[in-house]
Amino acid sequence: MMDASEKRYSTGIKQLDDLMQGGFLDNSVIMLEGDAGTGKTTFSMHYLFSGLEAGEKSIFVTVDETKKSMYRNMGKFGFELQKYEDSGNLVFHECNAQVMRESLDKGILGIEDRISDRQSKRIIIDNVTALALLYDTEIEQRSAVHTLFQKVKMWGLTAMIISEASEDGGNFGLKYLVDGWIRLYHRKLGQERIRSLEVRKMRGTQHDASEMVYKIESGGISLYPDERILSD
Repeated sequence: MMDASEKRYSTGIKQLDDLMQGGFLDNSVIMLEGDAGTGKTTFSMHYLFSGLEAGEKSIFVTVDETKKSMYRNMGKFGFELQKYEDSGNLVFHECNAQVMRESLDKGILGIEDRISDRQSKRIIIDNVTALALLYDTEIEQRSAVHTLFQKVKMWGLTAMIISEASEDGGNFGLKYLVDGWIRLYHRKLGQERIRSLEVRKMRGTQHDASEMVYKIESGGISLYPDERILSD
């Protein structure tokens, strides 16, 4: 049973919420990991828009893609980013990984002036791998990411952190630092490719651990919980 006092944030995908007690715990950090082509950014948009459509202020930080490209590509799925930026509910912060590193090395996020009203609830960072690769050793990578997560939590944000896939989610110890871990796959089964996801970790949450099929359709991500990928 879910503690009624625990505030949760919807993933924006109802079928997924139903499988993990309603969504992400307040002030948690969730890693969304996957290979190229799995729809990581599209997936994150569902989380972002779940908040925006509820009237919450939210933040999107990108080190991977230009604002122009992001707005164009996500608009094809009906995610109207400009509308919410114009209303003041979306803070879209475009920077490069080096600038983010310089901020973290000073012990700051680099966007404090844009979240100082403390009204923002959700943040997405796309992606943390580009930042970590600027550091020479795994210890330095882990330290930088840990600092990032500490600052996010200090501001009371519930975060989705996008990461490129590794063999076991173990790149620079990320799987140990996050509160939740959702893994996206793009598998070739027979003559077709199937996208699937599994919730690998979600602290304080009862969740379905099966690998489930999802599709990228006209409205974004559609999850099909009854379609499972069976292990050999």
